[in-house]
Amino acid sequence: MPTSNNLLNKDYMYMSIDYGLKKIGFAVGQLITKKARPVKIINNKNNKEDWGLIHSIIKEWKPNVIVIGYPYSKSKSKLLSQLEKFISKLKSLYKDEIKIVTISEYLSTEESKLVYSKIRESNYNIIKRKDLDDISASLILQSWFNENMIE
Repeated sequence: MPTSNNLLNKDYMYMSIDYGLKKIGFAVGQLITKKARPVKIINNKNNKEDWGLIHSIIKEWKPNVIVIGYPYSKSKSKLLSQLEKFISKLKSLYKDEIKIVTISEYLSTEESKLVYSKIRESNYNIIKRKDLDDISASLILQSWFNENMIE
């Protein structure tokens, strides 16, 4: 696996994925802005990923690097098992095109609820929603940017 320094390029497009058994959130960002933004949430029907839709999102944004949130744990859950299969398939499908890396997603979903709550309290007129997976994905990418940036 390449080191983080090999993955830093101001011309790269970065995508992050917050994988869940029911939903998958996507976000994108660039080093020029050092910011990530949510772009899409897709549903897993019958706990199965829609690889056609996943591929179309990746094709639309053309990322050079995909950062995937990984809930590091000592015990093996169904989520971890499915996530590892998902990561393995991504690496297989995009092995020569896109670098795939993981980052601890510790509390990204909880943090996204806090961020969303603060947005709701502001003057922005947004519709309330339960889906926070794209916000979680942007927090994952923002965390990766923050951990790997050299000022």
